Amino acid sequence: MKDRAKVEDLLVVSDLQVQTSETAWKHVRAEYVDIIDDILATLAPSGPYAYTVSPSVEEGKELPTQRIVTTFDEIAASYRGMHRYAAVVAIRPVAEINASWYTFVSGRGRGRLKTTGEESERPVIVLFPTMGSEGITGELFWGRTQQDSMPGDEADGVLASRYSVAGLHGTLLDAYRKGDVDAIVEKAHPEIQAGLRDYVSHSGTLPEMHTKDDLRAHLEAFYDEYSVRSIEVVHRHFDDWFFFHELRWTVEARRGANAGQSFRYHTAEYAEVSAAGLVVAHIGHGTDQIKLG
Repeated sequence: MKDRAKVEDLLVVSDLQVQTSETAWKHVRAEYVDIIDDILATLAPSGPYAYTVSPSVEEGKELPTQRIVTTFDEIAASYRGMHRYAAVVAIRPVAEINASWYTFVSGRGRGRLKTTGEESERPVIVLFPTMGSEGITGELFWGRTQQDSMPGDEADGVLASRYSVAGLHGTLLDAYRKGDVDAIVEKAHPEIQAGLRDYVSHSGTLPEMHTKDDLRAHLEAFYDEYSVRSIEVVHRHFDDWFFFHELRWTVEARRGANAGQSFRYHTAEYAEVSAAGLVVAHIGHGTDQIKLG
């Protein structure tokens, strides 16, 4: 049995976690000041980036359409457009998870319309990937869209809805381990808004998905490319309207030059959940892969 590790080996991890948190909050504070060039200066020196643009509600749709941009110029244009009409007043966190390559925050976001001065506040979740840079490589933001939470067992008291979300998370995690695409898609809202790192094309970007069919195509392409050897939970957090997790994936390539070779990587993702137990939004990022053996 291995004995205790040296304390210096334990604390080196916290150096990366603290750096990531400082990088994320430096960006948020720049948003408060509302000077576009200063906001853009908090980005990592190089892309690809992963930014969610302010979602728009399209006619005939229940859910807002979430777009994702990947270049510096697209991000700059998005900030100039948004900050022309609105200002970020505050993000009040109730949870913060810091890793070596991202910061995740949940809480309430407060904004102000510049035309009227009116302020409003709503529950939000946001993931700031950094990949170890001194600037952020993305800002993946989502505001709550559903009025009601999943019902739960009365015996669980005030945590009933959270345990229902945890149950859904467990069901989905089992399906991802088994490669059960039908089970995953069954739990998706028809208009699910998703953006997940593409490990098939290796572009380093997050393809947009706006329907269950889009999600199915993404998953089928992934499982055609890989067999999942294991998925291990590094972090998980449940609220009554969303779940967040960091997962460690070990996969084996099924075809091509790397067929039979194993790879490992991490993903960090959040998902809003409806009262009916359907995933409304599933957005997140992931590290590069490392080859094992």
